[in-house]
Amino acid sequence: MAAARIGMAVVAVFAAAAVVRAAEAGLPVGPAITLADPAADTRRLAEGHLRRAREAFDASVTMAKQGQYLAMDGFYVACEEAWDAVWTCPADGEILQEAAWIYADSLAGFLETACARGRLRPEGIWVGPRSKPVLVPFVPKSLPLDPSLIGAVESAGLDDDDRITRRIVRPGFGLPVVVRVRDPEAGRDVAFMPERQSLAATAVLRFRTPGEERFLESFAGPAARDHAAAVIDLVNPVEVAAVKIGPAKPHLAADLTAPLLDMLAAKPRTNAVEGFVQPFGRGDTRPQLEMLEPRRPGRIPVVFIHGLASDEGTWFDMINELRGWPEFHRRFEPWVFQYPTGAAFLQSSAVLRAELARAVAALDPEGADPALRRMVLVGHSMGGLHAKMQVVSPGTSLWDSIAREPIDALRIPERMRSRARESYFFEPAPHVTRIVCIATPHQGSILASLGVGRAASLAVRSPPEAQAMHDMAVAMNPGAFKPEFERRVPTTIDLLEPTSGMLQAIEVLRPACWVAVHSVVGTGHVSVTGGRDDCVVSEASAHTAGARSEIAVPATHTKVHHHPRTIAEVQRILAEHLGECGR
Repeated sequence: MAAARIGMAVVAVFAAAAVVRAAEAGLPVGPAITLADPAADTRRLAEGHLRRAREAFDASVTMAKQGQYLAMDGFYVACEEAWDAVWTCPADGEILQEAAWIYADSLAGFLETACARGRLRPEGIWVGPRSKPVLVPFVPKSLPLDPSLIGAVESAGLDDDDRITRRIVRPGFGLPVVVRVRDPEAGRDVAFMPERQSLAATAVLRFRTPGEERFLESFAGPAARDHAAAVIDLVNPVEVAAVKIGPAKPHLAADLTAPLLDMLAAKPRTNAVEGFVQPFGRGDTRPQLEMLEPRRPGRIPVVFIHGLASDEGTWFDMINELRGWPEFHRRFEPWVFQYPTGAAFLQSSAVLRAELARAVAALDPEGADPALRRMVLVGHSMGGLHAKMQVVSPGTSLWDSIAREPIDALRIPERMRSRARESYFFEPAPHVTRIVCIATPHQGSILASLGVGRAASLAVRSPPEAQAMHDMAVAMNPGAFKPEFERRVPTTIDLLEPTSGMLQAIEVLRPACWVAVHSVVGTGHVSVTGGRDDCVVSEASAHTAGARSEIAVPATHTKVHHHPRTIAEVQRILAEHLGECGR
């Protein structure tokens, strides 16, 4: 009986709406009324739309809790009534505010029930009866996405995450949503997609002009429509600032942080100790380059590289803040490089070098997009060393830091020799033109030489294949390697010891002449000697020789890349990069 009463309530809402619409259309529904005050009557009509919107919303919430099939159609009607209220009385701020609230709540209910009922598809949402459903199509506006790649549309009501300091939101009309991208047919590997790729959008369920419905349709609601009565615009809130509802143009609501929260929700927090000690313990710890958004030609990639015992999620705070700068959305796109930080340093650098080259070749095989050849790399801590390794030409210096014999003189299988060449002998990446080193230990860290650092280094378990190759090379070539390499496969902690021969070789390398270098130094701690450091890297070690700019930030090592001064400096550097690229 309760369900029947609720169903009757929805029918009553449709019928009441029909009377008003018929009057607006000039149809004979009752005695004619002379309007003495058109403005007052217009507001009265708008208030009627709002009343019916509230009634439809309340009834639909109850039906949704009971699993009723018609709940979604009730939310649809509530959205339409709220939309018509704004259309009817566009200059009234109170009407607009209340309509925006009801509309957003109803649209959220519409999407949630559509998803629960399996009526949300890549092409849109099906409304109406099972016997004759009607498609309300998705129309991406300014989103870099084909409708066929829409995997899900979720309300942006996500829980906060302490890895992101604040949410960047804008009040207005419409429902901020997260659009999840489906894997294209080419597959994740070619597309460089993360586990979950999400975009910020604002959903606008757009209806026709009030009063233009067929009379029967007005009484029966969506069930009587034989073609789409509305579309769902998925609007890019960075490119579009307002929504047009007849003569009204209210601001478009936005939540730019929601897609980052959605991606973090799909990614478990990194166990810093486990991820370092057993760097290849899980399949998702393999080095890989990921694009946080679908590629759009003309936008310059900014590749963020995390540091020791960390992961790519550490960058989401900075990326979130940069997204609040419109030029970042229009001119740049964020990529991240994920790698197991306990793995051999040169191996991960070689993978990054190969991944960047593969991305350029796959995304722009004809070489028609110059933006792909103006990449910016931003590295925190050891990530800064990885960034540097993409823009230098080491010659034989890296090999000489571990070996006493030329590589061609060693008795090793050719497959092993080829892999060693990839790590030790290479040229600068021609598509990288700027790097930013944040709290980077160019001269190492004293912590790596202390007991805790040595214990951590000894605890690292190298992949069996890498360990076997190392042992074979040493056994077959007695005396050919220096003690630093001969003892074991060098870990990242070994590299960070100030006495490391490889680190000293890297420190004197200079980036290619076409590369601009910038440095951010953490100075949030006073060392026992009275100097400044960030608790891990000293000011002297974080200094980058030949840097075009360098600033000091009063923050500790794990916080320096989250500091507002650092974020402002990265934004300044990117603006400078645009200027030098002629944009």
